[in-house]
Amino acid sequence: MKIKEININNLRNHSSTKIEFSNKINVIRGNNGMGKTTILEAISIASLSKTFLSTPDASLIKNGENSYQINLLAQSDVDVNYKVNIEYSKASRKKITSSIGENLNPKDIIGIIPIVVLSPDNKSLTYGAPSDRRQFLDTVLSQSSKLYINDSLKLKKILKLRNALLSQNLRDNTLNKDYFEILTEQFIKTSIDILIRRIKFIDEFLPIFRESYLYISNQNEIPNIIYEPDNIKLQNNEISKEYLENQYWAISKKLELSELKRGTTLFGPQKDDMIFTINNLKSKDAASQGQHKSLLIAIKLAEYNYLSNILNETPIILFDDIFSELDANRSNAVFSKIVEYQAQTIITMTNSERLMDHFHDIAKYLDIYNGELKNNYV
Repeated sequence: MKIKEININNLRNHSSTKIEFSNKINVIRGNNGMGKTTILEAISIASLSKTFLSTPDASLIKNGENSYQINLLAQSDVDVNYKVNIEYSKASRKKITSSIGENLNPKDIIGIIPIVVLSPDNKSLTYGAPSDRRQFLDTVLSQSSKLYINDSLKLKKILKLRNALLSQNLRDNTLNKDYFEILTEQFIKTSIDILIRRIKFIDEFLPIFRESYLYISNQNEIPNIIYEPDNIKLQNNEISKEYLENQYWAISKKLELSELKRGTTLFGPQKDDMIFTINNLKSKDAASQGQHKSLLIAIKLAEYNYLSNILNETPIILFDDIFSELDANRSNAVFSKIVEYQAQTIITMTNSERLMDHFHDIAKYLDIYNGELKNNYV
């Protein structure tokens, strides 16, 4: 997939910005706060229906305006054009229109323009909270599987209903036991589907990740990924539906009294974690700063290869000011992979001198100042 052009209106400090991208390397330059990252956010919104940063839509609207709008034109690997328009206003919900139809839901566009994002915020993947790793899982799996998106949305809906019922019971002690049992059954069935998909993903992703880590670190270290379902014991990689159903029902009965007392659901995949290790030691506790950086880059390179293989479509790579945090060896390794992949890559930087030796003959440079494109040239 390649982005041909994007139009950004009233997003953060961008009033009206039109950018035509090169099919190869695009380097967006500018000082901090000039609007570089906003361009990547706009691409993320057009691809995933939301920014890769933890920012609500209302906060993305330019000061003094009531809405933002993004128009994007892309071209698939088989030269089929794809258009998408995203509009969000404070007065109404997000409106999504694309080449496939109008009044679309976010799930309808996710995966059509596959993207891989690497930003400083991704550092929490290897040492942050479990929610950061679950978000990574959900983003990759949602881009690669419509079934996973549907299961995730279904789980959120059931969880919301179940929590509302528990919360109401906490207030007035009037639990509809039959309805609670029905919601618990639906919650467990959907949780099993999500858990199985996540475990299968880890099995497929792990060898790609290990290969990427060896390339980046050039060290004789063995990284691993261990999936840890909340309150569920996986014995001998047992992931049959019957086994998991028995496990979930047992833990639901065990925690039911505590759930009634606290008014919320206390088990399920919304509490799972994914652990990264190096030589059997948890990276969160034992990895050096350099190992954390190698892990993060390896994860993102593996994500690119995984999506490329599953979707048969070349993902677009978005790098948000990450080279300032990498040493020369890791930077050079990433540069080499970018050239090897021949994927469209969009990089934001405050200083592009480090890129000149690698991309001087294939890169397009775009200068951004206060949300405006000042010039662009190859």
